[in-house]
Amino acid sequence: MNKKIFLAATLVSVSSMVMSCGDDDSVNKNLDDDPTLEQPSDSLDQELPGDDSGDITNPEQPKDSLNPIQPKDSVSQEQPSDPLDKDDGIKNVAKYDIALTIEDIIVDWFGGGGEKDTTNNSFTYKQYANNYWDIHDLDTDVFTKVEIAFTKAVEYDNIDVIATYSDETKTTERISSGAKSFALTFEPGKTLVSLALVVSPNTPSDAATINFGKIIIRAKDSDGTVSKMPVKSPKLGVGNGNPILDFQYCADPTAIEHKGRLYVYGTNDHQQYEEGVSNTYEKIKTLVMMSTDDMVNWTYHGLIPVGEVAPWIMASWAPSIISKEQADGSTLFSLYFSNSGFGTGVIQAKSPVGPWTSPLSKSLIDGDHPVVKGSGSIFDPGAVIDDNGDGWLSFGNGQGWIAKLKPDLHSLDGDPVKLPSPFHFEANELNYINGKYVYTFNNNWDDHTPWDWGGEAPTACSMNYFTSTEPLNPDSWTYGGNYFKNMGENGMTYGNNHTHLHKYQDKWYLFYQAAILEASIGSHGGFRSILVDEIEVDEAKVVIKEAKPTYKGVKAIKNLDPYIVQQASTAAATLGIRYVQTEEPGHMVATIGTPSKDGPAPTEGIIEVRNVNFSSAKTLKALVKGKGSVTLRLDKRDGANVATVNSSASDWQELEAKCSGITSGVHTVYLIIKGDVQFDTWQFAN
Repeated sequence: MNKKIFLAATLVSVSSMVMSCGDDDSVNKNLDDDPTLEQPSDSLDQELPGDDSGDITNPEQPKDSLNPIQPKDSVSQEQPSDPLDKDDGIKNVAKYDIALTIEDIIVDWFGGGGEKDTTNNSFTYKQYANNYWDIHDLDTDVFTKVEIAFTKAVEYDNIDVIATYSDETKTTERISSGAKSFALTFEPGKTLVSLALVVSPNTPSDAATINFGKIIIRAKDSDGTVSKMPVKSPKLGVGNGNPILDFQYCADPTAIEHKGRLYVYGTNDHQQYEEGVSNTYEKIKTLVMMSTDDMVNWTYHGLIPVGEVAPWIMASWAPSIISKEQADGSTLFSLYFSNSGFGTGVIQAKSPVGPWTSPLSKSLIDGDHPVVKGSGSIFDPGAVIDDNGDGWLSFGNGQGWIAKLKPDLHSLDGDPVKLPSPFHFEANELNYINGKYVYTFNNNWDDHTPWDWGGEAPTACSMNYFTSTEPLNPDSWTYGGNYFKNMGENGMTYGNNHTHLHKYQDKWYLFYQAAILEASIGSHGGFRSILVDEIEVDEAKVVIKEAKPTYKGVKAIKNLDPYIVQQASTAAATLGIRYVQTEEPGHMVATIGTPSKDGPAPTEGIIEVRNVNFSSAKTLKALVKGKGSVTLRLDKRDGANVATVNSSASDWQELEAKCSGITSGVHTVYLIIKGDVQFDTWQFAN
């Protein structure tokens, strides 16, 4: 699959914007109709990072709580003449350059941000509408620049082209008034997140019309490199920490600490994606598990098969987990989840990765409960254990509720009580901080007036919190504030919000979700990923400060020890890797594969492990099976080979290889898998 980006245009004024493409209305394709180059999707819901120059990303307001991101109508794809047959100023277009046209425009903003006129080959852009040509993300080691030809000279002097890279830096150039062509050179060695055409606010009150001829993304060479490219990771080689997983869609985070590790769980959006439909959630019956002890390298533990453990469910979304020590010294993990929009279910285990069992044959509470009946969906649970060892459960949609749990943690100890939850939408969660219960939730998309809770009214679809020392007394709750605005207000795509606050190793972290992986995998439809950033919490006053989302993520809190056994399922970033479940719950092995349901199999897989602290090393040990190899490199994915383990065994074997060129200090390790091999663990020895 060829790497792609999306070219976005944004109108930041009260006027409309019309783009037309001369006499040309062909679709995006490679120049020689090479079947190895993937055609773009016709409708995408991708991130458009904002900036201070007026680039605005706009919300998709949900129509109801069970379909937060509505799929947009597909843009029709016809097969007219090749746009490159025209002589409009761009010469010597090579085989693996990428051509874009007006037919590939995708509109974002409630699905109504613009109107395509196929008869006149024009597009009318309404106020604040975003549009982009999706062609995946591009590695600028291969692609060098974009060239644009205009069939009519540009009449404005306020149009910028902005290249945004994965490290959040940008390259910006303005199109000159009167120009009939334009070129922007990409910064070498970086990965593009977006390429945006931005019309600044001083656009004239009438329509701004841009007449396009050719739009070409230039490749550095024409040796077939482009067609061989796999799905791109937004993290590999660039140092970014978000999203946590770059090969798996997941959302609605929750977390629990156990024996020094932090375990994180989420909704398996990837299950819906693999069904080939937009993210309306009804296909999801599994949950995702991962863990870390350094906040940078994450061990993937695979999926919880909720539909098999609890065959009575309709779906499984939005988990919340608590743990409690039992009389026999064991720990009981109770994981609550949305049983579609109808109720809240629970499964339990004696290990944070299972095996899981269902203590009930139905939801713990559902919409037929007489107290909550008619109040909205009984979903998005949030659970907590207080200092007394009592369990508490919140849930709701449109109205927040709280109930005390019995010691078994799978039944209610009394009826639910209403929580103060103005303009409530979903994403309920509970924390217990310094003797106070902290209730967080996502408010709706309304303007939140009138606001009677003190301070400023929260912004649309943002995260708010209340605190109390008497959780069953509705009058005891005090509004704390708005601690996390919608991602769209911070340069990412607008979407429903869901967060989890967690203190780990003396730092507070905010886990949240955003649709920032779609451009890399090459999908659309509102598929989300889990991200994490630090957040400031004043524990003495129980005050939560506002946090902002980033691509960079958080810093490592410790180095990784290469002299103890490490899992191949532990990575800071991956490319071309698929993980396979073993018989042991939570234990995955690595092999070559792709997260894209439509993409071709890559020729190699790459696992990046960061902050590996070496003294010296003479031998690499790897537990592998199959016919292939595992090669280790340091600091650069295309650097010199340090060691290579070759395997031809059909059974698991621990193989060794001599190392060369390892210097003491902290390094990034790249493990390169080739062939038909499965990779379980690795370790260095002196």
